[in-house]
Amino acid sequence: MKKITYLILLISTFSFISCNRYKGNNMKAPEYGIVTDTIILKGIEIPLDTILFRYAYRMRVQGNKAVIMDLHNTDYYYHVFSYPDFTYISSFGKRGEGPTEMIYAANIRFVEDNAVWVLDDGKGRMYKYSDISVNDTPKLVKDLLLDRKLYRSLDFDIEDTTVVIPDYSGENRFSWASLSTGKIIRKTERIPISESNQFKDNMSAIAQGWNSFISLSPDKQKLVTVTQFGDRIDIYDLSSHKHIGKLGMHGEPKFYVTPEGYGLPDDKICYYDVQVTDKFIYAIYDGRSFRDISKLANSYKQGGKILRVFNFKGELISNYILDRRIVGFYVDEKTGLLFGLDVNADEQIVKYII
Repeated sequence: MKKITYLILLISTFSFISCNRYKGNNMKAPEYGIVTDTIILKGIEIPLDTILFRYAYRMRVQGNKAVIMDLHNTDYYYHVFSYPDFTYISSFGKRGEGPTEMIYAANIRFVEDNAVWVLDDGKGRMYKYSDISVNDTPKLVKDLLLDRKLYRSLDFDIEDTTVVIPDYSGENRFSWASLSTGKIIRKTERIPISESNQFKDNMSAIAQGWNSFISLSPDKQKLVTVTQFGDRIDIYDLSSHKHIGKLGMHGEPKFYVTPEGYGLPDDKICYYDVQVTDKFIYAIYDGRSFRDISKLANSYKQGGKILRVFNFKGELISNYILDRRIVGFYVDEKTGLLFGLDVNADEQIVKYII
């Protein structure tokens, strides 16, 4: 935890060095407005029988089971639980450098009732596991080497036989690769930066500054992105090829390019996670500046306290204000429950009634 805090403080310190900065022209995208429908929620911690988590980062739910990804676990990256009571079942995705072990887990997605894909950015590989259930032990069924042109693969989602990954080369916004061969099939969209002439010499740096979290709708017809270092949401309709981009009050990502060509954030931490359902888009938001975070030192807590709810026009329709900061979440619309992941606490799974 201290290492992460130190990293953020370093970013904050370096952001005041004289480098090439990009503040953006926020008049080129419509704002999604401010809503008065704000609901304050108090969470209930869910205690576990065993100590598992160091940094519970992502939660995926399918039927009666949940898988939680632990970003900094020393043994296994993924843990299976019964849902919604969160009784521990098993772990998989062993950390290490050996065959089928993982160096740096990036995310996890269910693709069938009892199967998931996971991504190891450290090795540039994806692994498919079956038997994800309350009665079985996860089994590795496929080891896929990804195209070497894919790098810094920090998020992904699955559309049938392809995987979509943010394109950190900056050439496009998304890369689509085959789940059979791992090869890139196509690239789509452009990073919607307001000053497009900035791409010429700093494409990769801009992609880093515009680092985004992604989520496909359940019917796989809409792809949604939210920016980690900017107040922006984009909705791509994959059938009609229409694109809606909206800005919040904090504007598009602001970053600077180092002499070495890296794009580092220069203003705020904004979104942490996004989930698309059949009805709405949910995203957890922070909004604190690096300058303010640097003043907190060891009292800094990671995560966002605002759960934003959007419709598919990109309009902000409501805000939930949480009693603690979370980095990942899952909204269960059928039961009216929100489960959050609080990396700042000992008991990291928190339940809210929404």
